[in-house]
Amino acid sequence: MKNDNTPVNAERLAIAQEVKAVLDTEFFTALCEPVRVDIIRRLISVGACDVKTIAQGMSQDRSVISRHLATLERAGITASRKSGRRVEYDINGPDIVTKVSDILKVIAPMAQLCVPFKAVDQSKEGVA
Repeated sequence: MKNDNTPVNAERLAIAQEVKAVLDTEFFTALCEPVRVDIIRRLISVGACDVKTIAQGMSQDRSVISRHLATLERAGITASRKSGRRVEYDINGPDIVTKVSDILKVIAPMAQLCVPFKAVDQSKEGVA
């Protein structure tokens, strides 16, 4: 199907390449699971803590919470440190802010360039 909304141009292609480079599927995938969002909220509320503390009040087993924490850490959302046999997890605020800031900086031009059906609607107005 041909895109009749906006003709392909160099500016649009350049923005598309920048957006593609900054959109991290691992980061977004980690944020798309409600349990992981609950874990993030919990860590923001209580600060650094272990899996047992995070799992308190949650319906998932600690092993499931541990797997979710590993996903969050791979995405750069959490960080962990081992102290003896105990592993503590915490929110990786600086990395999250950097990632979101980078995304916003790159996608900001889309607000002007990618307006749904603008060209189609304007051409219809001129015909009517």
